[in-house]
Amino acid sequence: MIALLTLAYALAILDRVSIALLIEPLERSLHLSDTQFGLLQGMAFSMVYSLLGLPLGMLCDRSRRVPVLVGGLAVWSLATICCSFASNFEQLFLARMMVGVGEAALVPVATSLIADYFAPTERPRAYGVFVVGSSIGTAAAMALSGLFIRWADALIAGLPSLFGSHMPWQIVFILCGLPGLVLALIILASVREPSRKGLDTQVTSISLRPILSLFAQRPVAYGCFLIGTVMNLVCVYAIVGWFPALFIRAHGWDAAHTGYALGAVGFPVSAFAAVNSGWVIAWLLKRGHRDAPVLAAMGCAASMVLFGTAACLVPSGWMALVFYALNALFLNWNISGVYSGISAMTPNRLRGQVMAIHTICSGLIALTAGNFIVGFLSDTVFTGPGGIAWALGIVFFGCGTAAALTLAVGRGAFREAVIANERE
Repeated sequence: MIALLTLAYALAILDRVSIALLIEPLERSLHLSDTQFGLLQGMAFSMVYSLLGLPLGMLCDRSRRVPVLVGGLAVWSLATICCSFASNFEQLFLARMMVGVGEAALVPVATSLIADYFAPTERPRAYGVFVVGSSIGTAAAMALSGLFIRWADALIAGLPSLFGSHMPWQIVFILCGLPGLVLALIILASVREPSRKGLDTQVTSISLRPILSLFAQRPVAYGCFLIGTVMNLVCVYAIVGWFPALFIRAHGWDAAHTGYALGAVGFPVSAFAAVNSGWVIAWLLKRGHRDAPVLAAMGCAASMVLFGTAACLVPSGWMALVFYALNALFLNWNISGVYSGISAMTPNRLRGQVMAIHTICSGLIALTAGNFIVGFLSDTVFTGPGGIAWALGIVFFGCGTAAALTLAVGRGAFREAVIANERE
């Protein structure tokens, strides 16, 4: 089960971010600006991804979760394939919206399933393994997109009757979307619905009152935790969306070479960090640090300020790759902290909804802002070929600092919320 969920996460990230490496051919083919490209990566996806998060969180708290997951997987995979048929900004924007519709189901459903499959002491490790999916997906999006670009050229040249009318970027979208349809069938046939644990009553009505009451009881704990981790995600989405452009524009690398390099370096380091983050959180918990998820997220914020900013501003591509790798060591500490932290301080009957609230915040704020701000600064302030480096550096330093300070303020309240939840 955890392997299939991790693979689903990987495909979600692959389909979400594969567009990043296609920035140059897409901008040429569809006549896009950096600001429009930022909207395609961020707002087009995040609007529906965020708005559907809470309804889907409520749904997974009240119904069978596996069919919801299968349906979402099929929708986002088909939508990724549909991206290949776009002929202008508006059509590609709509296709990206449908990717968001499907992916909105994944995290609320998966985190709820994992919470019922694993005991509280084992959940951080399980979530750490699940988060490896984001590392696999991000690395695959970079490495496979580079490989798919070359495959696309070969298919167009070798089979002109089938692919001669296609652009290489169109074939890349098709190749990215197909595996998800296969995985949807596998999950439908093999994953069973676990029994829910820790429920004192069966919730049947649909109401926001319980979740609003929970936030009102613990405003500092949830407020600081949500804001701090979302600010970290602004940096994460900026990496995913714009680091290929950094190497292509500021350092003169081609798209395929950039994809191979970022994938080859990012995958092993980020995968190690994802698994390691779960073990670190579990290790801290066993030593009495109830705020271990907060400490993990703070470690990610510090890395963004130090290594993330340096990766943007160093003068050579290879130096940037070194700092990219150092930052990747802590990149997934934030999301493992999110999953573990929400599970620790939230009653079972509300976990899917709280996770959906975080998804809404990460989509509307992090995913939209992380991509739009960089594109806007590149278009209007730092307009030279190397301007993308300064646009990215400002986002890393500013958001990483804000995240660290916000999380530090909320540590005490988070500990109190965990203790209160354990007593219920």
